[in-house]
Amino acid sequence: MIAVKKVLLISNEVMHYRVSVYNYFAARFREHGYEFIVRASRLQKNNPHPLKFDFKEIPFRFSRYRKEIKGIKPDAVILFLHVKDLILFPLLYWLRRSRIPVLSWTKGANLDAPNDRVRRAIFHHMQTLSDGLILYSQHEKQFVKKKNHYKMTYANNTINYFDFPHIESSKEEIKKEFGIEFKKIALFVGRMDIDAGRKKVDHAIRVFNTIENAVYGLVLVGSGFNDQLKEEIQGKNTVYLGEIYDPENVAICKVFKMADIFLIPGHVGLGINQAFFWNLPVITEKGNQPPEIHYLISGRNGFLVEEDDLEGLKEKVLFLLDNDQERIRFGENAKRDILQNASIEGMFGGFLQNIQRVLD
Repeated sequence: MIAVKKVLLISNEVMHYRVSVYNYFAARFREHGYEFIVRASRLQKNNPHPLKFDFKEIPFRFSRYRKEIKGIKPDAVILFLHVKDLILFPLLYWLRRSRIPVLSWTKGANLDAPNDRVRRAIFHHMQTLSDGLILYSQHEKQFVKKKNHYKMTYANNTINYFDFPHIESSKEEIKKEFGIEFKKIALFVGRMDIDAGRKKVDHAIRVFNTIENAVYGLVLVGSGFNDQLKEEIQGKNTVYLGEIYDPENVAICKVFKMADIFLIPGHVGLGINQAFFWNLPVITEKGNQPPEIHYLISGRNGFLVEEDDLEGLKEKVLFLLDNDQERIRFGENAKRDILQNASIEGMFGGFLQNIQRVLD
């Protein structure tokens, strides 16, 4: 009988969309003779997905994680931690000294300040200590020193599309359900804390404040909508639907299906994956964007305008809302591109390849 090897992922807060990914990983790892185990500081509240993998919440304390690792006896450990998590380097040093193979799942740099010398030096030290590097995409290779390139595999960051339900309802039926009267919709989904400024939802609102066509509307979904943002809205063509969570992802998928374009001026994150899956062209700005921005090809599946260029945003929004054939073409490209470049199986393959390399 072949012994099952154990792969332990240590993470900070596990977000709800990661649960779906880890469920897929656990099933696929099992087929290859591995048990996939996750230990994290916490699980996001109101997570709608059942956990189909070995999971436990353990507050960050080095002694507690060292004890847990000794009890599990993993064949390999994957660290999915921020550099600011104080537990990161103690674990790296101890795992190396204990001769337990350790891999880092990383963007390769702090993409909000990629040229900061101190931060880059810290990332480089983490990369050197790690036996394997699982990068969000091949574009992060530039942040890894050549001596560590042999450690890299690419796991293009994505979500588990297999967990998305089929939506029978038509666009018009969904609009009626949510009380939306706009003929065409620009959708924003994400955290809206204006102080953080990453998503730039205020830019989306200001664009629609100047759009006079009453049948075009902006629909906002997510947390962080506050009085300051409410005061930004100057007309009737912006609607806030609140936060949307449900175990089967039905409600949020309906919201994406009823939309026509996805407008997120700032940090696109994995929202671009979901938008592309639902045939929505994406419009955003240049700037300190995450790795997922590379899925966007301006002029093919969306538009990338200059940073803080609200007139440019408005021009592209109106171009796609005014031109049905172009919008449909962009949407078809978006769906095709995301399934080709950011599949959940492709992401899993990046993990499996690196683990097999390290253990072999």
